[in-house]
Formats: sequence, structure tokens, C-alpha cells
Amino acid sequence: MEVIEIKDYKKLAYGENSHQAASIATVKNGLSYEVLSHSKDLNYIDFLNLSEAVKIMAEFFDVNSAVITKEALICGVALGATLDEAFSKVIDCDPLSCVNSSVGFTKSVTLNIAKQLYSMKIKNVIAPDFDKDAFKYLLDTNINIVKVNSPLHEVQGFDAKDIKVTPFGILVQDQNLNKLSKENFIVVSQVKPTQEQVEDAIFAWKVSKHLKSKSAVVAKDLATHAIIQGKTNGSLSTEMAMDYSCECSKDAVLALDGTIKNPETINAAVQGRIGLIIETGSGKNSKEILKLADKYGLSVIHTKMENKRY
Repeated sequence: MEVIEIKDYKKLAYGENSHQAASIATVKNGLSYEVLSHSKDLNYIDFLNLSEAVKIMAEFFDVNSAVITKEALICGVALGATLDEAFSKVIDCDPLSCVNSSVGFTKSVTLNIAKQLYSMKIKNVIAPDFDKDAFKYLLDTNINIVKVNSPLHEVQGFDAKDIKVTPFGILVQDQNLNKLSKENFIVVSQVKPTQEQVEDAIFAWKVSKHLKSKSAVVAKDLATHAIIQGKTNGSLSTEMAMDYSCECSKDAVLALDGTIKNPETINAAVQGRIGLIIETGSGKNSKEILKLADKYGLSVIHTKMENKRY
């Protein structure tokens, strides 16, 4: 088994709660980064939020993308023709979670974005670069500025194993490095998706890979409009996603991290006027679920892959 060497511990102010001691240690082949702001003291939850942001940044490293994270959860993701457009779209994903959040970008942060970050009371910003005037502006704020030096595409799977410590022992598994493209999913419904829906489906599926199960992602125009995760009931996740996205769910894509197991999920999607569902498929009830989707004119894509993350 691979041996992971942990050394060079740095003490942090506190852990998840103020009474918990905490520290961070460097790890071999880990992310190369710099904290460029005057205050270089990131805390425990900052590192968790920045870690979630980097995962999404790595997923969309080659395009203009923005991600918001808070409470160690991904709150919103968006792509755009420009970074400013991506940021404008991601704010609409979950505006209430923006305050005191961490925001990640795949390209150089502009002055326009920097000013908005300050006005929204963002806590941390992470990106591979910052425009000169944007960096100068951010230095005069209380926002933590984190620059990623590692190529973003190398962040994916930097550690081959996912490790969890439990009272029963240390659980070790391979990282989820599945890749989805137009070539390896199957359109199984009678109604075929539009090109735009296919693009949104691939986007939403990539986001779902980094969420807590059982997740439901509503996406349209390459932006998330609802992210529900960490539930124990897939139908509940879908219902909550429909409630949260409201009118934005019309003709949008619903991405689920596993297989639809009961008709309540389809019924909730129909009520939200979803246009396409992307799910794993291959369940014992998948044929009946597909018949119901066809009845209501939904497009359905089966990936034959799961995105569960506990």
C-alpha cells in the first residue's frame, strides 16, 4: 500500500469549533499556492472551503469559470464567455451564501470582479492570477488573496487514494476520476435533448461529482440554479432543488448522482418543468421510470456511472 508522508505541521487558530485545536501539514505532490494578502492566517474552515473550490476549478480549468463555497460545501458554479460573465452568473446561483464565502476563478481576476468581491463581503478569493490593478485593490481590503501556482489540470487526482479514518479502521478507496463526454453517455428517452441541454448535462454532471450524496443539481446556460446535497433521500433532494430553483428550472437540466429509484423524483421534475434528467440508470426500476419520463416528454440520459460521495 502507498505510504503517505505527513510532516511540517503548522498550527491553526482553531478547528471546526473554537475549542478544537487544529493544524495543517504539507503533503507530497500537494497544491503549490501563495497567500498574497497582508493577513496570511487562513483557518481550518478556510482550507476546507478553498479545497472544495479548487476541485471545481480543476474540473473546468480550460474555460472561464467561477465557484462559490461555504461551510465546506459547493454553493454555485458557472461558466462564461468571460470571467466577469461567469462571476455574474455564479452570484445568481446562491446569492445568500455569498457573504463570508470563498470564491474561486480559473483565470486572472479583473478589477471589476475585485470590486464586487469587496462589496459582497467575500472572505477568500483563489485564482491562478490577478490583474495588477485588481491585486492592488484587493490588498487594501480584508479579503484573503490566494494564488494557485500549480497548473489547475494537475490538481485532479493529485492523490490517488481517498482516505477516511473511522473507529473501525482506516478506509481507503480510489479517487472518483470518472470522465463524462458526449461519446460515453446514452440518450434513452423518446424525446431527444437539444445541443444546449447536452452541454448543460455534462456541466451539471461534472459539478455533481464533487457534491455530497444524494445530490440534485439544476443547471441551465452553464450555471447551477440549485445545488442540494447531503440528503438521505433522492426524491427529497429533487423536490428541494425544484423549490429552490423556482422559475429557473423550466427547460433546465436535473443531474442526479445515482439511479432514480422511485417515481416521486420524476413527478417532482415534471412539476418543476425540467427538460432533461441525467442519471446513472441501470436500476431495477429504470424501465418503469423511463416510461413515466416518456409520458411527460422528458429527455433522459443514462451515464452508467455513479457520482456518490459520502
